[in-house]
Amino acid sequence: MSAAVKDVQRSVFLELIRSHPEMTLAELSKLSKGQFSGLLSTVTVGEVINAGHEVEDSAPIAGPRHDPAATAGGPEEVNTRTAAGRREYDAYVLEFIQESDDAVSATEIRNHVGGTSLQVRKAVARLIESELVTWQGKARGTRYSAI
Repeated sequence: MSAAVKDVQRSVFLELIRSHPEMTLAELSKLSKGQFSGLLSTVTVGEVINAGHEVEDSAPIAGPRHDPAATAGGPEEVNTRTAAGRREYDAYVLEFIQESDDAVSATEIRNHVGGTSLQVRKAVARLIESELVTWQGKARGTRYSAI
């Protein structure tokens, strides 16, 4: 239920941003410090740019694709433009991390699950925030493991 409420709040927030195209990035950044900080952190530039041009949940995006032969049940197309797409992608990333015997790098995740470097980083950040994944190391030496 709370996920549905968050999705509605996010949609309303996106509509508010879209209905004020005169807003500057400086004004938008001020929102990140107030009550909208949680919502603003989930909004992508693409969602704001594509105002009025809604994208279906299954629409593919540019970037590397998952190799279906690499893992059964993984996503054939990576779509993180929607909340549902992000949840699905996060689930595949989490599944790969959980099934790995050792901690894995972002590159290993990307090579196995697909997506771009940014999509992988955002997915593991969401999983870390949800306390499902932990990390060790810095920069290219960062490795992720399931909690």
